[in-house]
Amino acid sequence: MEELFDYFEQFQKLSEIEKEAIRTICSIKKVDKSSLIEEIGSTSKTIYFIKSGLVRIYYYKDGIEVTEFFALSGNLVARVQSLLTQKPSAKAIHMLEAGTVIAINATKFFKLFDTFPTIERLYRMMLEVAYLEVVERLQSIQFHSAKERYAALMNNHELIQKVPLKFIASYLGITQVSLSRIRANHSKTNPLNPQ
Repeated sequence: MEELFDYFEQFQKLSEIEKEAIRTICSIKKVDKSSLIEEIGSTSKTIYFIKSGLVRIYYYKDGIEVTEFFALSGNLVARVQSLLTQKPSAKAIHMLEAGTVIAINATKFFKLFDTFPTIERLYRMMLEVAYLEVVERLQSIQFHSAKERYAALMNNHELIQKVPLKFIASYLGITQVSLSRIRANHSKTNPLNPQ
């Protein structure tokens, strides 16, 4: 659980009493490679901290699978819209490699806000950062070419090395053929950058 609290400390310092309150609403789960943590059509009631492994969120558009988000170990993942509205989600959370997650019961987590204002502040600060990441992602899609988005993604070496190309192409909103072309051009102009 210490990895989770180290993550929280980036946003808000918590007392031992607050940490213990959070511990009581968490469970640790081992998840197999390629399994779904949450399926399309289910209602989200959990926030996940990725202790180890690699996760993606995806949905279908016109029958085509679209990758929306990746999370490496040391990050949170949740289907926020479903979590807040308590309506079924059109998205799934998919484990790309075997790992371990800390599942935080969201309903109980939100109830802690009444007793612990610091935990509510922690949540608000995390939500603000998540919102900014979504805005940056939308702006990237709106204002940058697939080539520019790929070049930015190359900065995350661990992600590039671990994620299958079909999911990277989907995330960038292009075909695998287009991605292969971009990768080939990128390696010619950046011969020292690993692919």
